[in-house]
Amino acid sequence: MIRAVLFDLGGTLLDYNPDHLPWLTWERAGVESAHAYLVARGYDLAAETFAARFVDALPERWERAAQGKGNLRLGDRLREACVACGVAPSPEDVEEAIARYIAPLDARVTIYEDTVTTLDALCQRELKIGLVSNTMWPGEFHRRDLERYGLVPYLDHTVFSADVGVWKPQPGIYHLSLDALGVAANEAVFVGDRPEHDILGAQRVGMRGVHKRRPGDASNDVHPDAAITHLAELLPLIDRW
Repeated sequence: MIRAVLFDLGGTLLDYNPDHLPWLTWERAGVESAHAYLVARGYDLAAETFAARFVDALPERWERAAQGKGNLRLGDRLREACVACGVAPSPEDVEEAIARYIAPLDARVTIYEDTVTTLDALCQRELKIGLVSNTMWPGEFHRRDLERYGLVPYLDHTVFSADVGVWKPQPGIYHLSLDALGVAANEAVFVGDRPEHDILGAQRVGMRGVHKRRPGDASNDVHPDAAITHLAELLPLIDRW
């Protein structure tokens, strides 16, 4: 019997990249915004050098976090990029640079047209709803997005990887949510858009995994329990299970 549904955030409930830009291209607006702030504060940072120091290490740092070999936090990456350029920003400036980095990316966020109706239908079925997100942003910024689109009332628990230092597909982050919701893994379904993180990790802890497909998804070796294109397609699956 299914008692809970857990969701990924970006690409699943909210669309953080509606223009379907390559990941590191999408990040560029944030890098430029943070750089402009730091330069205005008097730090001597060449734009391309700062961007390269930040972006070049990002894929490797993300993968290490997903492998359980460390955490990845936006503030740490901004600070490390500055230090690599011979600059030591103050803690206050790093905090503001985080906000400046996120602002232009956050401005692009949209909601999928069936997110609210799907969550509402799950609540009507008296299912518990959780959110488990891999992100280097501080969770408070994502909570603002959830509030902006009216999703907070539907969510019984949220967990953001950078805040807790555990990333999908590591089992610990799923168990944080399952324990908070008070359900066993075999009583829960996970819905996400990244098979190698969302689905594989969920299945390894004993949950069913539903892949929400994205435009241009490449083939992979992960075999979800079901695949959907729109969130509304989840409801008959839940009813059947």
